[in-house]
Amino acid sequence: MRKFLILGLVLTGFIYILPLAANRLDGQGIGELAQDVLSVHAESSDSAAANGEDVKITVQVDGKTQEMNLEDYVAGVVAAEISPNFPEEALKAQAVAARTYAAYKQAAGRPAEHEDADVCDDYHHCAAYIDLAAEASGRWGSEADTYENAILQAVEATRGQIVLYEDQPIIAVFCAAAGEKTESSADVWGSEVPYLTNVDSPGGEECPKYKGEVTFTLQEFRDTIAKAFPSADLTGAPGTWFKASVRSAAGGIKTVKLGGVQVTGVDLRETLGLNSTNFTISVEDDSITFQTTGYGHGVGLSQYGAKYMAEQGSTYEEILAHYYTGTTLGTWSGVS
Repeated sequence: MRKFLILGLVLTGFIYILPLAANRLDGQGIGELAQDVLSVHAESSDSAAANGEDVKITVQVDGKTQEMNLEDYVAGVVAAEISPNFPEEALKAQAVAARTYAAYKQAAGRPAEHEDADVCDDYHHCAAYIDLAAEASGRWGSEADTYENAILQAVEATRGQIVLYEDQPIIAVFCAAAGEKTESSADVWGSEVPYLTNVDSPGGEECPKYKGEVTFTLQEFRDTIAKAFPSADLTGAPGTWFKASVRSAAGGIKTVKLGGVQVTGVDLRETLGLNSTNFTISVEDDSITFQTTGYGHGVGLSQYGAKYMAEQGSTYEEILAHYYTGTTLGTWSGVS
């Protein structure tokens, strides 16, 4: 089991740390994890969570650390990460995914980015979070009570439940809207995880940002690329700048030669502020345009895919089993 925790910690670096220039991966932390055996309690109905006892988690919010009940934290993540007017089963799936990722982070140990907390409220590194009770009115106005109740019901209905692979909490990543298929972790971040594979993902086109477009003047593009990839040669006709692109099974750009320099689709997406790595390019006289499909990294649970499946009658258990291949549901009572 330990190999999946180690692999997961490495993958977390690819997902949340490498795209951010200001962050770094703590290699010592990986080494320490390799030497330790974490006892992760993924139990059945006799667990603390299933009996209604509160699991605690330490959260860094706006730079300040506080301990709270895990279920309160999950409600705050659901409120921040998904539209509360989505179907009940989609909200439940999101609640389980949020709880699972928190469980995974708690088991893996605290990183250098927040050494005094299990998780933080930075969605680049952990997950977005809001104080639901305090911020509901400001976010949703007259619909606040309705939406708050929907979120709390989804959290309570799934209390303590997490997604497991070989009895361990999974790296339950999610995105707004995958393309026609989800991306595999190997294609996006270079680390293969058995439950983060390509699966069909209908319904993404309902996302307002499913189709996106970003246009640069040629000079803007040259300047941006020069800062990120200084060895890239962008002389000559723009049509010659991009060569030898490699796409994933889901359609995202894995690698491409840009001005003679091989870059990843993930790096290019971050550099250019694209909605996804699934893009095409068109060049005009003095501009270059990127048309994207999908919104987010495309790996794991697609929120709009979950919405579509729920509308077609799928349960949250079925949604989670679809997006996290070969997993099961269990309950969580913390780490000892």
